[in-house]
Amino acid sequence: MRGCPRHLPAPAVGGAAGAGRTPDRTGIQGLARCPVPGAQAFIRAALCLAMAAPAPVLADSGIHGRIAWRGELVPDVVVYAYDSAAGDFLRDPVAVSEPSATDGTYRLALAPGQYTLVARSGPKGEGRPGVGDYYCYYSGSPVVVGRDSWTPVGFNLVKVPAQQRDKGSGSVIEGVVTYRDEPLERLYLYIYDKAGEAFRGPGTATIPVGGGGRFRVSVRPGKYYLIARKRQQGGMYGPMEIGDHFNYYPGNPVEVAQDERIGITLETVTRISQLEEGLTPGPALKGSVVDAHGRPVPGVRVFLHRPGELKGRPLYFSGPTGEDGRFELAVPVAGDYMVTARERFGGPAAEDEYSGRFGDEALHLEPEAGKAVRIVVGRGEKN
Repeated sequence: MRGCPRHLPAPAVGGAAGAGRTPDRTGIQGLARCPVPGAQAFIRAALCLAMAAPAPVLADSGIHGRIAWRGELVPDVVVYAYDSAAGDFLRDPVAVSEPSATDGTYRLALAPGQYTLVARSGPKGEGRPGVGDYYCYYSGSPVVVGRDSWTPVGFNLVKVPAQQRDKGSGSVIEGVVTYRDEPLERLYLYIYDKAGEAFRGPGTATIPVGGGGRFRVSVRPGKYYLIARKRQQGGMYGPMEIGDHFNYYPGNPVEVAQDERIGITLETVTRISQLEEGLTPGPALKGSVVDAHGRPVPGVRVFLHRPGELKGRPLYFSGPTGEDGRFELAVPVAGDYMVTARERFGGPAAEDEYSGRFGDEALHLEPEAGKAVRIVVGRGEKN
């Protein structure tokens, strides 16, 4: 970025900000029209003093990581940040990175907040990507950027496929789900009619995809977002773990007219730890989950909630505890959190499910502080 430290976000121009996107500030307009005698000299002197004063220091925060396609690190891909989970993510980013380096690394300065992230290649960053362009909607969006911290985000790209459209009997979306050009079976296709909930939950429809990775679904004319998810542990809900298959269709939103058939190929990727190795911050919370007799309980996740919102969606959650009952949980934003633990996602805890809570008061956590706790769980406990 010319004239700016690399870690500071550049001012927005036409809705976009980021490295290399700064406005022209070579002139001061409007002084010639000032009607007060002597005002021009006074204003110029005041401006010179203001410009000579030390600039305020902006927070050093943002995202960084690596970008890859089928295991190969990819240069010249740009990351776009959007400050809303709603929209089609085709225009009006709030920040734009420099193209990724030859080793696939990138860095994008962002103010603290939540962002939806997209990485893509091609000659322009707005509008639909072209066939053959690299593309990735980051499935962990919205990503939280904390004050004075850099959040690791790795992008696993696909190449944008061609889309087929022709007249049919009724409005239909059909196609095949693949992984590295081979059909992928036994997964779920989630269809959403809006993006406002960051594609959480079942959506408008959830379609099991069986033999040959093929699917066909009749829809009303309209606009739809398609996402494929295959969890190694099975099931329709829950986080995507290392090794799970998933993807956001790069042709989203799919617009279907009356009596139109849309044919697509939805290529999935896997979440791979190598894109985030060496980048993940230390845990803010760690410890063990045990039963009433002090024995470690495996397969339990630890959840962080806003105070007073235990029944809502958790803000952060850990991976499942191991055989030793231990867990670690990174938290990018300092604050007060209620800490709970349970085996499953969604709804009240079942009678045969381990669950519990760490105390009745919120716990203050700082990024990378490594605060240790011991959480006692039992079957059928009510949080």
